[in-house]
Amino acid sequence: MAAIVFPTDFSDVSVSALPWAIKMAGSANARLHCVYVVEEPQIYSTLDMGAVAIPTAGELVESAEKRMQAFAGKHLKNVPQGVVSKVLVGRPSTEIVDYAKGEHAEMIVMTTHGYRGVKHVLLGSTAEDVLRHATCPVLTVRASS
Repeated sequence: MAAIVFPTDFSDVSVSALPWAIKMAGSANARLHCVYVVEEPQIYSTLDMGAVAIPTAGELVESAEKRMQAFAGKHLKNVPQGVVSKVLVGRPSTEIVDYAKGEHAEMIVMTTHGYRGVKHVLLGSTAEDVLRHATCPVLTVRASS
């Protein structure tokens, strides 16, 4: 079955693209693949911060899987073609693009914050990186503020 990939960060902002993702899945008779990406914790040993509790990647994945279940229960229970929920580990834009390629996705549907200037430079843009590297169409929905 065809796939539509919907990346989320579990925020209300990301949910603004969900109606479009569901609509695209219906039009393409595709299964909706909801993905969340956990970034591995970075440890900076040169900062001499003393003892700091840093969660392991496994702990972050476990927490994300619980959040994914809650998110799916709230937002994805009535998707006609069905839903695949997946937690990935790595750099968000890379993992989203690689997942879409691996699933031979018809499309990626995601939100963009639409940051400009310094805010864009400081926060980066996952949506922009996905647009640059995806091999399938990408529909970006600008989040309303």
